[in-house]
Order: sequence, then C-alpha cells, then structure tokens
Amino acid sequence: MTTKISLPASYSIKAPEHFYTVMDHDVALLRDQGSYETCMTVILCCIDALAAGPDDADRNKFGAFVKKHFPTLCAELDGAVPGKSGAEVLYDKFRNGFAHLRGPKSGFAIANDSELEGRYATEVEVEGKGNWVAINVDRLINDFRQVVAVLGRGAA
Repeated sequence: MTTKISLPASYSIKAPEHFYTVMDHDVALLRDQGSYETCMTVILCCIDALAAGPDDADRNKFGAFVKKHFPTLCAELDGAVPGKSGAEVLYDKFRNGFAHLRGPKSGFAIANDSELEGRYATEVEVEGKGNWVAINVDRLINDFRQVVAVLGRGAA
C-alpha cells in the first residue's frame, strides 16, 4: 500500500535552502544540549554528504573534502596511525567509529577545547587506559558550522 502525501508536507533535503541550514541547526542544537557524541556522528555523516555532492559518498571524497576544509585537523592527525594520513585516520577511526559503533574506535577519543588546550588533535593520557588520540570536539563543531555557512552562501 502506498500512502500519498501532499507536496507541502515533503521537501528535498538536498535543496540548498534546506541542506545547509538544517545541518547547522542540528549541530547547534546538539552542541547546546551537550550531546557531543551524537553531534560528532551528525558532523561526520554530514561531511560524507557534503563531500559526495550529487553522487554517492566514499572514503576518497571524504578525504579530499576534509583535506580542503579541515587542513589543520588532518595535519594534526597525520601519523596517528602509522602509514595513514590524517584524513584516513579521521575516516577510519572517527567517521566509521561513530557511524557504526556510536563512538570513535579503540584508542581514539573526543575531548573539549580546555582539555586539549586549543589543539585540534593530540595524544592524551586516559587514566587507567593508556594513551589515546583525541579530537577537539568544540573546535570541530565551530569549524564545521563555518564550512557549512560558506558552502550554503555559495549554493544560494
């Protein structure tokens, strides 16, 4: 059985008037509620959507997008996994972790700006757990929102 809906009840999420503003709204809402894990999931999945353009998302598009729009984050993640670029680490350890496991993969973490003293990504000692690589969630949220704002203005 097919249910019909009226045109005003539906809209294209990819339409520029929705695509960028909804991303920004959702990230701001989650940040304001202190829902950092969910916020990271949304950001990383939105980066996939932004990188994909009109086609399917993949790791190469994700990598090219984050190298262009988050170069400092990528640079600070370079070498966190031997033989992997920062963009690959972000995809494999954070994007895949949050998308499939609800958090970064083992040995990786998110932390707030004050904990990382402004660094975008760095090694941290987690009491009783050892050394992990952490991303500054506050900085990523702010930078993501700026990227979305710029892309949204360009699409309008």
